[in-house]
Amino acid sequence: AELAKLKGKKGHHCSVNTRNIDTVQGPVTFSSTKSLSSGPGGINTSTGLFTAARDGIYTITYSLRAGNNAGENTVQLWMRKNEQKISGTTHYSYYTGPSGGVSDQGGRTMIVQLVKGDTVDLYCLDCSAYIGYVSFCVSEE
Repeated sequence: AELAKLKGKKGHHCSVNTRNIDTVQGPVTFSSTKSLSSGPGGINTSTGLFTAARDGIYTITYSLRAGNNAGENTVQLWMRKNEQKISGTTHYSYYTGPSGGVSDQGGRTMIVQLVKGDTVDLYCLDCSAYIGYVSFCVSEE
């Protein structure tokens, strides 16, 4: 019902993964996802790609939970536009203790100009330790 109110308005799209992400390296996908979408375009949950349906200014946001145990690799992920890293969007999570682990939460919001056909996604350089509870939202301004 809430999305019906937005029909015909500018696009708002969110995908939320409520469990661990299976991605080790590559685009973050949303296999166990709750998605909300209104307006043209949308997030392809199988590929993790948002494709702009028209030229405009977009707000792109992600948030997540990450974790590392002793000896695991550093979690590194960022936003991409047309498969190119967007500067200032990297999330790092690491633990250097001899035992135990750490869990953290983070995210980024960016305002970017997109033209019709541009793509935006989240990319993991290394998410082998743990990421989960990922939300990825794109709104046209």
